[in-house]
Amino acid sequence: MNPYYFTEKGFQKLKEEIDKLERFIKQDIAKEIGTAREHGDLKENAEYAAAKNKQANYMAKLGQLQERFSNARIIRKEDLPPDTISLGKHVKIREVGSSEVDEYTILGEGETDIDKGIISYQSPLAKALINHKKGDVVEAQLPVGIKKYEILEIDFFEED
Repeated sequence: MNPYYFTEKGFQKLKEEIDKLERFIKQDIAKEIGTAREHGDLKENAEYAAAKNKQANYMAKLGQLQERFSNARIIRKEDLPPDTISLGKHVKIREVGSSEVDEYTILGEGETDIDKGIISYQSPLAKALINHKKGDVVEAQLPVGIKKYEILEIDFFEED
């Protein structure tokens, strides 16, 4: 199994999501199934079939989250190289030929939030940046084509 990388906060968030989903399945969906079962013949009971289908979908999602949890690796600042881009870093980059500076934080896939500039270490941009240093120019194969970026700053990601 492949490891999934998380910050301490991201790992805790995943655990809370699993706990919440388990409670939802055991309490709310079980209640829906029980209520539907009371409506008679299960072979022709659309409400029962829908509740069982809902249960199956949530169980599949729970399985995916549990797999991430069981293969989770927590990244810590002291384990990261200080001057090289890696998972757990906040970077400032500029597209070559542009004056606009973009900022990204590279975290695990369960922690991504593009609105906050948090990208997965498995994203094309992060893959291009990882293992490079300040001042390097890297080429990234993005969905819009190949772009070149200059690395301006590298800092450790600090959780709120």
